[in-house]
Amino acid sequence: MTARKAGPMALGIIFFTVFLDLVGFGIVLPLLPFYATELGASPFEVGLIIASYSAMQFLFAPIWGALSDRYGRRSLLLIGLFGSALSYVVFGLARSLEVLLFSRVIAGIMGATIPVAQAYIADSTTAERRARGMGLIGAAFGLGFIFGPAIGGGLSTWGYSLPGFAAAGLSLAAAVAAWVWLPESLSPENRVRDGFSVLSTVTGRARAAVRVLGRKRLRDPITVFFLGTMGFAGFTTIFPLFLENPLGLTAVYAGGMFALVGMVSAGMQGALIGPMVERYGERAMAALGGLSLAAGVIFMGLVQTIVATMISLLFVGIGWGLMAPSLQSLVSRRAMANEQGEVLGVNQSASALARVIGPVTAGWAYGALGPGMGFAAGGMLIAIAAMWVRAMREQPESFNDPPDVTVSAPSR
Repeated sequence: MTARKAGPMALGIIFFTVFLDLVGFGIVLPLLPFYATELGASPFEVGLIIASYSAMQFLFAPIWGALSDRYGRRSLLLIGLFGSALSYVVFGLARSLEVLLFSRVIAGIMGATIPVAQAYIADSTTAERRARGMGLIGAAFGLGFIFGPAIGGGLSTWGYSLPGFAAAGLSLAAAVAAWVWLPESLSPENRVRDGFSVLSTVTGRARAAVRVLGRKRLRDPITVFFLGTMGFAGFTTIFPLFLENPLGLTAVYAGGMFALVGMVSAGMQGALIGPMVERYGERAMAALGGLSLAAGVIFMGLVQTIVATMISLLFVGIGWGLMAPSLQSLVSRRAMANEQGEVLGVNQSASALARVIGPVTAGWAYGALGPGMGFAAGGMLIAIAAMWVRAMREQPESFNDPPDVTVSAPSR
């Protein structure tokens, strides 16, 4: 399809397709620890299964991003959406830990939707309105975590196959919507001209990471996003286990509580993040969000009651709703127009690596040291990320790394 200007209608369509796909993701996420435990997994093994999805994203996200810089965003989005539908079918058919693990591996490999969608937003917005555009993706995440967990929790009363098949149907619907209505956003003149060989496919992640992380203006916000995501991923892994033991709640309650986090996060990202970033800057909002998120996670581990859990979830939703899109916007603003896919792919890969390490370490800590230590470790990582981003120096409006001098610029 020939690229054409992606206007407000196209942004609405990208929001709709990502939303449908993330509803499917939200359906299975809170059920996965219960499903794995039912099949005989330990808390550490639960962390490994959850981490497998992100391990595949870590390997493939920069490759998807670079491919989208070469061939356009639309085709890569379609591959990711159809692939996600297939992974959920396998999830619904799983009767062993091995098949359950395989379903998450497929989902991770095909999880090109988010970094490519972020690049699509970057193609279609000005730098000044980038945070609002990234907020659409964040809002899709939030809404996906409202409807998805609620649907998954409700359907789990009939077992775990039906939620998997429902998730597959939603991803398929998103793929069809993108196929019919979504225009290409990357114009031919902004596409990378180099070929994409088998060797570059194998080594693409490392080369992209070296290129991107070798520049301080990009390395700092990506590192902060890595630390914050590691803590948040650990929290989302052990939270369903925490509901089951010590609180004694089922997957239905897990779905409802994840939906609460999604509702709060969607409200922050869909309505408030744009005006707040325009007034206070990305760095200030990322720091504020990180502190709120850290407080919620740590408090949950310290006071193990249902009331304290609900209060903690409010802080978690507010914190992630502020932190994630602010950091994504900051990374995007510091990248050039013809490298948005690659840079956001590396950022997503860093996030995926964090989602590998976070679940495994949190699952181990939960099983070996108890719930409190699992939550405390994640909360401290998030607090470090918040302090780091607030201390970061503002960059001038140039795409070259500045000399090591203080630059007078508005606070971001």
